[in-house]
Amino acid sequence: MSGEQTGLWVYCVIENKGPLQLELNGIHGTSPVTSVAHGDFALIVSKEPMKKYPLMRDTLVAHQLVNEKVMQTQAVLPVRFCTMASNAEQIVDQVLKNEERTEEFRKAVTEIRDKNEYGFRARWKNLDQVFANLPNENEKLGAAKKNVLKLVERERRGALIEIGHLVQAALEEKNTATAESMIRELSPLAFRHKKNSVLGDMNILNAAFLVEEKRQEEFDAAVNALVAKQESDIQFKYVGPIPPFNFIEIVIRWDEEARKDA
Repeated sequence: MSGEQTGLWVYCVIENKGPLQLELNGIHGTSPVTSVAHGDFALIVSKEPMKKYPLMRDTLVAHQLVNEKVMQTQAVLPVRFCTMASNAEQIVDQVLKNEERTEEFRKAVTEIRDKNEYGFRARWKNLDQVFANLPNENEKLGAAKKNVLKLVERERRGALIEIGHLVQAALEEKNTATAESMIRELSPLAFRHKKNSVLGDMNILNAAFLVEEKRQEEFDAAVNALVAKQESDIQFKYVGPIPPFNFIEIVIRWDEEARKDA
């Protein structure tokens, strides 16, 4: 980093419980992760080049990894990716001495205390088989496929295009219904849940659940039961505990940024 202007990359907010021993390096793997503390809270930081960072997988994973490591010691409030301070004094003066911000942190810590986030994803194992079953499951699509066989050759082209639209609509309906059935089984056991967007026909569900530690075994059992019931057709991915990225995102704007936007 010689010759580059450096600042402090901010990973998360934690309660100030005294000095931390973090044998951990930051996003570039070269600068140690430390804390800037004042009053009731501290920000976890590392010294990094002061520049714009694109949303790249390696950097994003490194940011998340620091949150995960710190979470092993106490609850974390994740800070938005690529938040950088000029120095420790800026963090103390504009964040940790700001009563409005510290009250925000207190409320957020209270909400996630003794809870963990878990990710749950589902996708079809064999999409061709799903497509093959759709006419038997969807009355409108089944009737359309039977009718197209009665048409003369010149009339079939338009009918086949319409069937293509019906197939896509039927798959989207099936995916939505399957996802909703999973949410209905798991959400009553979670403190909060969030459905994230899915891409591609194979993907059914991408959800996050904030689960109280006292209900962890119950939630695990529900996930295992759901998987056992549908694993012949669906591939599942269940991860956690992970930092509550889907439920908490601390956004920090520095005074000079606010003045620029004014």
